[in-house]
Amino acid sequence: MKFFTNEQIAAQLDVRTASSAIREAYLDFARGTAAMQPRARTGIADVKFSAMSAMLGRAGIAASKIYTTIDGQFRFYIALLSLEDGALKALMEGDAITATRTAATTVLAAQYLARTTSSSLGLFGSGIQARAHVDAFVEQCDVREVLIHSRDENSARHLAARLKQEFAVDARLVDAQAAASADMVVLATRSSEPVLRGEWLRPGAFVASIGATRPDQRELDDTSLRSASRIVVDWTGQAPFETGDLVLAPEGLLESMPPVDLSSVIAAGETRAARAEDIVIYKAVGVALQDAAVAHLAYTRLLS
Repeated sequence: MKFFTNEQIAAQLDVRTASSAIREAYLDFARGTAAMQPRARTGIADVKFSAMSAMLGRAGIAASKIYTTIDGQFRFYIALLSLEDGALKALMEGDAITATRTAATTVLAAQYLARTTSSSLGLFGSGIQARAHVDAFVEQCDVREVLIHSRDENSARHLAARLKQEFAVDARLVDAQAAASADMVVLATRSSEPVLRGEWLRPGAFVASIGATRPDQRELDDTSLRSASRIVVDWTGQAPFETGDLVLAPEGLLESMPPVDLSSVIAAGETRAARAEDIVIYKAVGVALQDAAVAHLAYTRLLS
C-alpha cells in the first residue's frame, strides 16, 4: 500500500485531463460499468464525519473518500482498493483531488450546456473553489472577461490582479447584478441566502452553482430556478437531497421539471446552440464518481 500527499498529487493533475477522466467515468456510469453511493454524514457536537464511495469497473478500482469537518475546516482522504483481490492499493490525501475534480466537472458540464460563443464569466466568491473554477474556465473555455463579485474584497482584488498577469484577461470587481450578466455564471459561495436573482441573468446564460452543498444553504433564488429551461445535476441520486437550492425549491417545481443527470447529458453528446436564449442551470454537490476518476488518474500517473 502506498501513501501520497496533496503536494505529490497536485503535481500530477491538470483540469483538462481530469475533465477527460471524469467524462469517461460518467460514460461508464451511464453504461452501468461504474457505480457510486450517496454521501453519508454523522456528527458529534461540532465535529462531522462523512464518507462517499464509487466503483470504476473498467479501471478495476473502488474509491472511498472519508473526511472530517471541524470548525468549518475539511480534511480529505481517499482509499483506492483493487476490484480483483480487494487489496488496498493506496491511501491519498484528498484536498488537491477535491479542488481539481469540482472545477473539472463544472468545466465539463459547461462544454455541453453553455453556448459555444460564451466568452464572459461571472464569478461569485473568491475562495479556494472560486479560484480553481476561474482558472479552469479561463484555460478551457476561452474566457476573455471575468466579472468578480465577492464579500472578501481584498482576496477578490488579488484574484483579479493574478488573472490579468497570468492569463491577460479583463478581470475586475463588480456588483452582483453585473457579475450575473455574464455569458456563464459560477456561484462558489457557501451562502445560506441566495446570492443570485433570476432577473439579472441574460438570455442564453449557463449558471453553475457549486458552493451551496447543505440543506441550509442556497445560492439560487426562486426566480433563477423558474427561469431555467432545465436543471442538470452532477447526480440525481444525491444533489436533490443535499442542497438547499433544490430542497427548498418552490413547491412543485422539481416535480414539473425533474433534474437531469449529467451522465445522461454526456452520454447523449448534447451541444448547446450558439444562439440559444434559454437559461440552463448546473447544480453540483460533488459526488464519489468524480473523486474516484481523479484519484485513479493521479495514482496511475504517480506510478508511471
